[in-house]
Amino acid sequence: MRLIDLHTDWLLQYAPEATVFDAALYPRVRARLGQSEGYLQGTWAAVLSCYRAEDDWARQADPWAALGQLLARVEAEFCGRLLFTAEDVGRWLDDPEGLCWGIVGVEGFDALVRSPGDLDRLAGLFTRGVRLFQPVYAASSVLGGSSTPGDERGLTDLGRAFLEALADLAAGPGGPCPVLDLAHLNPHAAAEALDWFEADDRRATRLIPVYSHGAPRHEGFATPRAITPENLRRLRALGGVVGFSVGPPFYDSAEALKAGIEAAAAVPFRGRPGFEGIAIGTDFLGVDQTLPGLGGVTGIVAWLSSSFDPVTAVALIQGNARQLLARIFGHGSTYAGPS
Repeated sequence: MRLIDLHTDWLLQYAPEATVFDAALYPRVRARLGQSEGYLQGTWAAVLSCYRAEDDWARQADPWAALGQLLARVEAEFCGRLLFTAEDVGRWLDDPEGLCWGIVGVEGFDALVRSPGDLDRLAGLFTRGVRLFQPVYAASSVLGGSSTPGDERGLTDLGRAFLEALADLAAGPGGPCPVLDLAHLNPHAAAEALDWFEADDRRATRLIPVYSHGAPRHEGFATPRAITPENLRRLRALGGVVGFSVGPPFYDSAEALKAGIEAAAAVPFRGRPGFEGIAIGTDFLGVDQTLPGLGGVTGIVAWLSSSFDPVTAVALIQGNARQLLARIFGHGSTYAGPS
């Protein structure tokens, strides 16, 4: 049993040494590298988010070219294969013991989309293979409010145009469609993005909403970085998948993590309570701490297998995320639980 991970900053492992990053801007990455030990062996597929720190983006004379550098590194150096089409999904499903496959994402368009003219570049990213689009990372975004404390803005007009532009990228039945990642939006902006989806039932079939990593709000973690109970309810009603991060600052114990997953499962997914639509987004290279036994994918899989009944464990480890990938790439497979 191998994990499908909805969020990893895979490229950050190169930050201490690669010229594409300034190592001085990522001083904490080196201490996190052990968290990715054995990652590709224990992971069946992962969303590979292209990320730069806010001060790194600020130093880039041409942010779009700087993003292109990250995409080129993923394309050249990811040792598995990248998912682009429904045919790729079929090959991936036929090879559960093979190399890890990757889905390309962009984590934050703060430095990239600054005016309406920048929206024209999204089609090129989609053609190149980018499938997950996280619009906002920091308060410098002009698309909407971020989870930065004190940033209480909602979605801007340009942010709404960003959603429309993404929805227009969908290839139609049998083809790939983009994913909108609500992670790092503050509650106000996330609620307005959900308003946009709810205003037209067809939108969630052309642009899939997810919350790739983080946690629902809970006791001790009621910050803008968490998705609110009301936004969680609305997202699950739309069929949006939630990726749970597995340690601090989101959860301070495995027991709290399990309780959080169970609480989310009590919120109906497309009208059905249960564990559908819940997956894992490790964010290992983005966090300084992990919980005992949950510091790597092997430990996560073992913990899920021992903490939940077999059907639920398989759903959380890979089944629900597998269904999401089938939707993204227009593949007709369905998840029917463990054999």
